[in-house]
Amino acid sequence: MCCSVSPNIKVRFSNTILYGAEIVNSSGKNVHVLGYQNTAQNNVSSFAALPNSFWKKFKNIFSSTAKAKGNAMILPFPAVPRTMSKENVLDTENCPKVLKDIAEAVKPLPPKGLLFPQTRSFGAQALVQIFEAAGIYAVVLAQDARAIPDALDQVPTEKRPQLNPELFEAYAEWYPDWTIALCCFNNEELKEALPMIWWYEPMNPEKLFLPALDCHTGNLPNLQANVLVDHTVAVGSSLVENNYQGSYQRVFYSNSNISNDLKPYLLSQVIGTEIKQQMPNGDFVCQIEEVREGIWNPLRTPPPNVN
Repeated sequence: MCCSVSPNIKVRFSNTILYGAEIVNSSGKNVHVLGYQNTAQNNVSSFAALPNSFWKKFKNIFSSTAKAKGNAMILPFPAVPRTMSKENVLDTENCPKVLKDIAEAVKPLPPKGLLFPQTRSFGAQALVQIFEAAGIYAVVLAQDARAIPDALDQVPTEKRPQLNPELFEAYAEWYPDWTIALCCFNNEELKEALPMIWWYEPMNPEKLFLPALDCHTGNLPNLQANVLVDHTVAVGSSLVENNYQGSYQRVFYSNSNISNDLKPYLLSQVIGTEIKQQMPNGDFVCQIEEVREGIWNPLRTPPPNVN
């Protein structure tokens, strides 16, 4: 799941895949990878349950009294400050199934018998960049969550969300010095995004972070609430490649044309599981030491600057 940003506009995120990895890149530097994919639907109403054919025929009538507006989900990254840009997003256009293949590797066995367009930067230190990603998103990448509202007029009108200013103040407080991605979209029918895969230099190399804070109403997430989690979570490290320690599972990639730029960030084995249950609201954190040993022990944690 995730946090949406438009108040009083209901959004549906489902079938979320989270992939976290420790990778030694071509320069010999340890970096972390975050893969994120879900199915998103904006302006969810009671008509959402109608068949697609019925909805397509009559949606103009149902929506004639209100102008459709965009929405967005927000993702925090524990990256070294001012080190992320659009160059940290990997191109997955030609291999849309890579995160599904990773998710498939960690799902329990069934019972027996059964290319980026133009980027805009703002400010002398490029505090904000705006670019397209994963097929449906216009991404606002900011070095401070509070810089996002002033850059929103550069997002295409149809994807531009209404914003709750309190949310960005809260994220700046909860995730201090973290890089924040606002992923703007506008599709009133359920639509699956392409995999979004980022690499970054972590502030804390000993932990893999997987964003999962949940609120679909545009309001501040309730950090004391239990929420329904609908995730497949998978992690790994290139430092244990081909050793198959602990509960690691082999990944079989179905896309044959994975680019040389993307390939180093996709592991051949992962650990993880499918999670569909009520849990305390928060993110997932895995200790790198445990990941390297093949130990699956994700911690559900509140944002780092919450007492």
